[in-house]
Amino acid sequence: MTSDTRSGNQDEEGLKPPATEPAAAIVRNPWATFRVLVLIEFITVLDISVVNMALPSIQRDLGFSATGLVWVVDAFVLAYAGFLLLAGRAADVLGRKWLFLAGVGVFTLASLGCAAATEDWHLVVSRVVQGLGAAIVVPTTLALITDIFPEGPQRNRALGIASSMGSVAAAAGVLVGGLLADIAWQWAFLVNVPIGAVVFVAGFSMVPDVRARSADGIDVLGALTLALGVCALLFVVIRGGAEGWASGASLGGFALTALLLAVFVWRQRTARLPLIPTALLRQRNLVVGNAAIFLVGALMFGVFLLITLYLQHVRGYGPAIAGLMYLPIPVATFVGTQIAPRILRFGPRTSLLLGLVTQFAGLLWWAVAIGEHANPVLDVLAPTVLWSLGVGVSIVSAYVVCTLGVPAESAGAASGLATTSHQVGGAIGLSVLVAVADDRTRSLLDGPEPVSGATALTGGYAWALWGAVGIAAAGALLTRLMTFRTSERTPDGSPNGEGEAA
Repeated sequence: MTSDTRSGNQDEEGLKPPATEPAAAIVRNPWATFRVLVLIEFITVLDISVVNMALPSIQRDLGFSATGLVWVVDAFVLAYAGFLLLAGRAADVLGRKWLFLAGVGVFTLASLGCAAATEDWHLVVSRVVQGLGAAIVVPTTLALITDIFPEGPQRNRALGIASSMGSVAAAAGVLVGGLLADIAWQWAFLVNVPIGAVVFVAGFSMVPDVRARSADGIDVLGALTLALGVCALLFVVIRGGAEGWASGASLGGFALTALLLAVFVWRQRTARLPLIPTALLRQRNLVVGNAAIFLVGALMFGVFLLITLYLQHVRGYGPAIAGLMYLPIPVATFVGTQIAPRILRFGPRTSLLLGLVTQFAGLLWWAVAIGEHANPVLDVLAPTVLWSLGVGVSIVSAYVVCTLGVPAESAGAASGLATTSHQVGGAIGLSVLVAVADDRTRSLLDGPEPVSGATALTGGYAWALWGAVGIAAAGALLTRLMTFRTSERTPDGSPNGEGEAA
């Protein structure tokens, strides 16, 4: 693969597999294997929503304090996001099939451990292990998809379906969680066990035993400093709103994050075997793609929560009605992921730009129309469905950019980097948008003119939405930094129609 590292331009070979890249793994039925791969990814996300619905029962039975209860969720998130990149690199070095099966086994056994918890600390520790299992599974799954599908329409379609699993699982989790929580909170974790067992058994015969793509080792120091740095950052972001951004804990957390990430950057510059291959960081389109997927994650996590809060706290809908109102949104996201491969025929930059502009339009519409008595269809459902459609197109396009032309021996690292960017962006976006909404709500309640709680909440959500509009606009402008030549072709071999960036 040739590239101009000064300008970031790539010639036509930059979008094709390198000459030394092995062909796609020979699998008798790649789509059957694909279903096994995405099933475990589906339940890792499903579990998050299901557990959220079970939190009140967990608090009552295990005696969690109000502040301690958040660690049932945060322990999973910290372990998951912190070790994604290490797991992705390990998939390149150790081999993907066996690492995938190990991740499935860890996640399944940890789920059983969660269900068996009789003390609060037992559940939190089990959630950490469960997050580690999920961190192994997700980037390894994405890397295996690139093994069984060569670059082209089938891989784009597979990535689209895999990318949509998050939104579909999140919506299903709300409904499933409500049903299971009425039986016993343990079922929020036990539901994973039979599915994990089926995937583990099926994986032995259906997942290809692709040899390790890289003969290099793993930079242990770099992996640890990055994992701990990401965990420290997410800890501050998650807890900053509750502790206060200027508190000693928050400032200390930011300082620790800066130190750890500085050590990581130094290590990557000096290590013989860096965790992130330097060749990847020389690809401008991959770097821009990760920045874009960071912003898409910030919008996706943050706005999804704003929708839920608005429906229940302002409109007064109960969980069942709010869940029904919410269902068209992940459906629209799924539709977006399915049409994205067709739009990609016009080029990855065009597809990503169209997705972000669609998000911008939907968010702008809702920010203008939001109100206590807004029309639930025209002023709430329509703009959020339009936004969700853009989310589906954006996330598939960004993942394609992040994996397009990446050598096979670095596919795991590239997948882990993209997934880490998405998760960290989601955690930060969620905290920032909620903080903006809370600050504006408190300002209205403490202002000179008396306002109702619903009015103050609506004002806060509106400010957060305007912030989301700005994030979408920044993402759209970011696509201008991609530099595809007119002669380049999209993965399906058709001209992409994109000239060199100005």
